[in-house]
Amino acid sequence: MAYLRHLDPGFWRRRFATAVGVLLAVGCAGRADAQTARAALGDSARLDSLRRFYRVPPPDVQQITVAKFLGAPGSTIGSPSASGAGVGDYFFGVGFQERTRYTDRPDGGFGAGAGLGDPESGVALETTVTSFSSVRHAFLSIGGFSFKVHHRDIPHMMLYAVGIENALTWGHTDGGTSVYGTVGHVVPLRSGDDAAFGVLSTSVGVGTGRFRSEADIRNHRHTVGVFGGLGLRIVAAVSATADWTGQDLDAGFTFTPFAGRGIVGTMGVADLTRHAGNGPRFIMSVGFGFNARRDNRRLSPEDLSAVFRTP
Repeated sequence: MAYLRHLDPGFWRRRFATAVGVLLAVGCAGRADAQTARAALGDSARLDSLRRFYRVPPPDVQQITVAKFLGAPGSTIGSPSASGAGVGDYFFGVGFQERTRYTDRPDGGFGAGAGLGDPESGVALETTVTSFSSVRHAFLSIGGFSFKVHHRDIPHMMLYAVGIENALTWGHTDGGTSVYGTVGHVVPLRSGDDAAFGVLSTSVGVGTGRFRSEADIRNHRHTVGVFGGLGLRIVAAVSATADWTGQDLDAGFTFTPFAGRGIVGTMGVADLTRHAGNGPRFIMSVGFGFNARRDNRRLSPEDLSAVFRTP
């Protein structure tokens, strides 16, 4: 019967129809799978295109090292700085002015100081002793002690300080005692520690005493004055500074001729706006600072690596 069934034409028609049906089903499924794959690829391509179109570029990242922060140009000439000495730091310097206010006589002074404490992990105390009028009078015959408490916030490039100038005096001083508070901020403008026009320093503060206007001092008004300044590194060894002292504008250039040697020189002009005194005056100073504990200190991994911040 099996043999006869194979001779039956209907049997072969049925087998052929079944085979064609299977082939058609497979073909339709293949076309459906291909269409599904093409649709999926199209959707993926559209999604990628949308991602590229709406992609927000990451913000520029400034590489800031600890050396750039600590070596930032000063933003003051005649006003107190928000930076200061820490433990092991010592400094001294001399200053000169071609004439004092309302006179034609030159004058100068000498100052030295040291720090105590860590301004990065906490606060530090800077103590300074100054000899005034050292050109016209005997050395240390007129002078005073000044104190400053300060803190450095390196990750945010900030400096904070409060202090008192001439807290203790001897001889005939005409400056009086001044209490102040000031905040500084270092702004990196370009990558690289020594890049030209690469660092801007800013500071602002308030204070009593010599930070008040000349008119308020003359009229014995108990007011508070505002001071502040800007410092821009022009090249690695030269910076420009403009400083409002609370009474008038001082401006000049700061020089660090020997990198890493701690020698700093400043030349400028005081009372530029004639808001105080009787006209502009040439001023200059030279200072030297060092850390006596440098040979015993070791940089931590955090100090060795850069601090990255976005503007």
